Amino acid sequence: MTPAPTATPAPTAACATATVGEVDPADVVPGQANIFGAGHDIGPNPGGGGRGVLPPVRILPAGATRIVTFTEISGCVQPIVGESPFNGPGGDLLGPTRIDSWEGIAGILDERNGMFLVGVFLSDAEPADPAPARLDFTETEDFEVIAPGLAQVFFIGDGLGRRFEAPNGATRLFLGFADAARYEGLPGYYGNNRGELKVVVAVEVQ
Repeated sequence: MTPAPTATPAPTAACATATVGEVDPADVVPGQANIFGAGHDIGPNPGGGGRGVLPPVRILPAGATRIVTFTEISGCVQPIVGESPFNGPGGDLLGPTRIDSWEGIAGILDERNGMFLVGVFLSDAEPADPAPARLDFTETEDFEVIAPGLAQVFFIGDGLGRRFEAPNGATRLFLGFADAARYEGLPGYYGNNRGELKVVVAVEVQ
């Protein structure tokens, strides 16, 4: 049985295309962007199904307090090419997402959603085990401010009305998707993802 959807993500029907068109390549987040490859030389694929591509990175300015916002997030992605519909950055409203941590990067939980845009803050160091605790967004997608720790994967969705506080020591922000077989278990199954998002990041130093 499919869990009841949350109200926060954009509806699946809002998307019908695999590309965002002519945009600055620096703003593109492909549907195969493997968030568990953040800070590594290659995307991991312990669950099989394809390692995808390394997630794009944004370099953060120095400062005591850095607040990240997203001035634009648009486009569509497809969790299973040829089988599932396209969905927007807010997710497919299906789930559940129960993805394990891997190689220093925390997994993520969301019982009511899947294939949503996520991020992770890292220092200059390569992530290493033990990974921090997984965050659970089942009932908490509708936040205004969040302060994740280093290497904790967090929900971004469409980014509207949300502020993300970079943790101490963070120098990089990676963007991508948390994927696995049916969104559960070990990371993987990026090979059957399609589409891309345009993601424009702004950082305020306080």
